[in-house]
Amino acid sequence: NTKKEEIKEIEKQRKKIINLILDQSELIEGSLRESLMKCGKKGCRCEQEPIHPVTRLSRWENGKLINKLIRVADREGARKLFNNYRKHKQAINEFVEINNKEKELLKNMIKLKTVKYE
Repeated sequence: NTKKEEIKEIEKQRKKIINLILDQSELIEGSLRESLMKCGKKGCRCEQEPIHPVTRLSRWENGKLINKLIRVADREGARKLFNNYRKHKQAINEFVEINNKEKELLKNMIKLKTVKYE
């Protein structure tokens, strides 16, 4: 009976994951990185060392790594969309894990019910 309960729990987890994937939230694919850079303006303090904070979005496109600077005004929104993307990727990984776990549980249940023919 505990195996049945485990499978029911897995089904609840699966439904939760599918609902997340099917929701209408927007995503930004890639990785966000915070770094410092030089602006290139003559006489700026950054000539000595990078001091200007920037946010970059990196993603692979047709085998090439593409980097885009995120405008200051868009940073917070970009972080939110990137976090949505990360949650979705994590959900897919969890989905695969619980499917594998459920597969093993079902195989064990079949094994327990199997009788030898003699």
